[in-house]
Formats: sequence, C-alpha cells, structure tokens
Amino acid sequence: MKNIRIAVQVKKAQNSEGRESLKASVPMRLMFEKDFDADWLKTELKKFEEEYINLVTNLENISKQIKSTRGKGKVLLYWKFGHETVKFVEQNGKRVLFLENVTRYLVRDVGVSDKMLTRCRKFRLGYPDISKVDPNRSFDSYVSTFEGGYISAKRRQERQR
Repeated sequence: MKNIRIAVQVKKAQNSEGRESLKASVPMRLMFEKDFDADWLKTELKKFEEEYINLVTNLENISKQIKSTRGKGKVLLYWKFGHETVKFVEQNGKRVLFLENVTRYLVRDVGVSDKMLTRCRKFRLGYPDISKVDPNRSFDSYVSTFEGGYISAKRRQERQR
C-alpha cells in the first residue's frame, strides 16, 4: 500500500435504528487492481469513520462548553478546540485514507463556522504549548494578534456596554 492515497468522503446516512449518522466511504469511480485487498479497505474505512465521529463528538462537546462558559479560562477551551482539529489534520495528512477539505466537513458536522475553525486552528498552531496561554486573556485578544487587530462588530458593541 505504499505511495497510495485515497480520498475519503463522509456522508450523513441513516443507521439501522433510523437515526442519522456519519458514514465514511470512497468514491464510486475509484478503480482498484485485481489483487487489491477489499477487506483491508473495509477495516480502514471503519477505523477512519470511528476516528472522525470521535473528533466530531469531542468538538461538539468543547463547543457547548465554550457557549456555556463565562470569564477566566474560557480561552483554554478555544485552544482545546484548535488542538483537536490540528491533531486530526496532521494525522489525516499522513494516512493512506484521508479527508480532503476537513474544514468543510467539520462545519457541516460540528455546526460551527469555518471562521471559528480557522481561528482556533491558528491559535493552537501559534501556541503549541497550552501552558503558554494566559487564561486571563480573552480569545479575541489572541485573535487580534494573528489577524492584525480584527474584532467583530458584535464583540466591539459588547465591549462598549
């Protein structure tokens, strides 16, 4: 399996209980040689699917915590969100089965904006060691350092009150 890379698609599908779930698959147009091990592909797809579902679940939980947390330490949740994303993207880039455009899938499956995903990822990449993150600083103050001072209009209004 050296030098082969297969782009995986993650689709929403109904499971046997009628609930919506995520299913990993490879494109139908993909052609394999006669001696290709279909069992290997099936096993690897299942592993990939489980890892992706685990990522989505973790990010959904962190996102809920971000929304419900106020004040000191909230910035650490943004770092954790970015850390989970960065970890998956780095692993994803080294595998035979990989997900193209991870952000697009996570926006759909986690229910957060691409802007949040990008910012959290940049934050984590800029601060690879969580102990270097000041829990007394706001996430916006970190965002302003890597986006050149950007703060959304909504945040500016909240701060002026």
